[in-house]
Amino acid sequence: MKVLLSLLFIAGFAGAGLYFTGSSDIQKSSNSDMMQLGNFAYQEKRFDDAFKWYENAAKQGIAKAQLRLSEMYQAGQGVDKDEVAAATWLSKAAKQGLPQAEYEYAVALEFGRGTKRTSIKEAATWYQKAAQHAYPEAMLKVAKLYFSGLGMDKDLEQALKWALQAANKHVPDADNIVSSIVQEVEDLANQGDYPSQHMLALMYQQGLAVEQDENLALTWLRKAASKGYIDAQYDLGRTLAQTQENQALYWLQKAASNGHVKAGYMAAALMAQQHITDPQKVSQAWRWLYHGSQTKQPKVMYNLAIALHQGQLGLPQTNFHYQTWLEQAARGGVTESQNDYAVKLILQKQNIKKAVSWLNKAASKDVKAQFNLGLIYARGDMITPDDDAAVRWWKQAAKNGSIKAKMMLGLFYNLGRGVGRSEKEAVYWYEQAAKLGEHNASYNLGVLYYNGRGIDRDYKKAADYFHQLAKQGDTDAQNIYASLFLEGQGVKYSPKTAVQWFKKAASAGNIKAMFNLATQYRTGSGIQQSDKKALFWYKKAADLNFAPAQNAMGYMYAEGRGTKADKDIAEMWFQKASDNGLSLATQNTSALKQHGSFALLRLQIDNTVRSDILTKKNMNLASWLEVHQQAVL
Repeated sequence: MKVLLSLLFIAGFAGAGLYFTGSSDIQKSSNSDMMQLGNFAYQEKRFDDAFKWYENAAKQGIAKAQLRLSEMYQAGQGVDKDEVAAATWLSKAAKQGLPQAEYEYAVALEFGRGTKRTSIKEAATWYQKAAQHAYPEAMLKVAKLYFSGLGMDKDLEQALKWALQAANKHVPDADNIVSSIVQEVEDLANQGDYPSQHMLALMYQQGLAVEQDENLALTWLRKAASKGYIDAQYDLGRTLAQTQENQALYWLQKAASNGHVKAGYMAAALMAQQHITDPQKVSQAWRWLYHGSQTKQPKVMYNLAIALHQGQLGLPQTNFHYQTWLEQAARGGVTESQNDYAVKLILQKQNIKKAVSWLNKAASKDVKAQFNLGLIYARGDMITPDDDAAVRWWKQAAKNGSIKAKMMLGLFYNLGRGVGRSEKEAVYWYEQAAKLGEHNASYNLGVLYYNGRGIDRDYKKAADYFHQLAKQGDTDAQNIYASLFLEGQGVKYSPKTAVQWFKKAASAGNIKAMFNLATQYRTGSGIQQSDKKALFWYKKAADLNFAPAQNAMGYMYAEGRGTKADKDIAEMWFQKASDNGLSLATQNTSALKQHGSFALLRLQIDNTVRSDILTKKNMNLASWLEVHQQAVL
């Protein structure tokens, strides 16, 4: 019990402030302990104790303690008031980068508090340091100095920048300073001052301190650019580059001819985009690209790589240094290059982990990289598959407008990968992609409505999607669309129309359509019956190792249809079909020997969703992975 009372007694003193010490004998403690003890004492207005703790910590180099010690000297708390000592400790804290100390030291220098009054220029240096360290009052002070031209060269652009930052921190009077700066910029612009016209244009363009207005921005840019202000010429060209390329090129070339280096780089990129072949312009573009490559400008390195890779600007097409320049531009922070370099590594199967690393760097800004990351994680080529990561990246890419990402999300919901299986969700994402022209999404929608699994079967909708793709030359869609006419599913019954679409698909090399067309000739459905033509199309499909067609060839030779009967050849074809896994052909081999009847397969269509991109391991990803391969401005 006595022990417990003793412990409680000690704890009570500790809770009251931890200050049982001699008047001058401060026990050694950690720096953080000394600051805490000082703060406890200061809050309880035990200034003598607070001063001693702060002094001890200050002597150990603790910036916050040095600042508090300075304040106590300034206020005469726990020590005689001493502005010189206050300034001395303030200086030490400021030199350690403590923002408040930097600001207060600047004030001391400006007004000579405890130190020799210096020029406003020296004080401005400390105000600027504090502002750069995000001290709100310093931001406003720097804005005023730039606005007035005291202590630093007058600069309305810098003044506005710092005044807006101070206003965002709700510093009193900041809004008034912003208004004054805007008024002066407008007055000077109306008086014909080119830099002010340029600045006002950028303010309208970015919505800085004025309401954003692209038309007014262009008006002021044209005013300044037409009078020869180089920066305005560059910004006018940069602004017009997305909508009026010829005008943009005109202004960029003017700025470049007057020595604006970035304008030259952008002009070269724009000429590459336009596939310009005029010798004089090509020479100029090449000169700028070469200059940028020599100075290791990242964007220029990328543009040069693309120009040579694609044979733009009349340059010979070559991959010489292509990958090297892509990597250099990627290291320089060009997101387009980071993505394209990663794709290059993936297609070469060089270093998938390195490629994923580059895609991750680009994906914070680049929608193509977001889609590519999702695809790599979904396929799991040389990395651990991660369906959750694939869905996460595709949703981000879809939000940013990626058509393929919407298609893949539809496929994942369709198959139940990375998400719960839901044909309704699949339809939603497929429709999003199909509206934007993604043909695989349209095909899969047709298949879903054709099969009617998880959603209501709707042959009419299926026919509409297949017809849309059939007109675009999709042979699988042509084949299945043709089949609908044989049953009158979603379309008017018409074997003749079916044959027309079978012919289109078969002539384009679709094996199943070849088989179906042969069957129409054999049966005389929708077309004049012809065993010879049936044999022709069966043979084309059979030579491509299509088992149903090989089986049909066996039948044609067994029965002597379209050719002279030959049981040996018939048996050969039945055997090929059997070897390819068609059990029906094995039965037909027995029927051939026993003089029985033969069985043939009829309609052959592909009513499964297109998912090879997920399942086919040796697939060429070049048509799926997204690259920029276009000059960046």
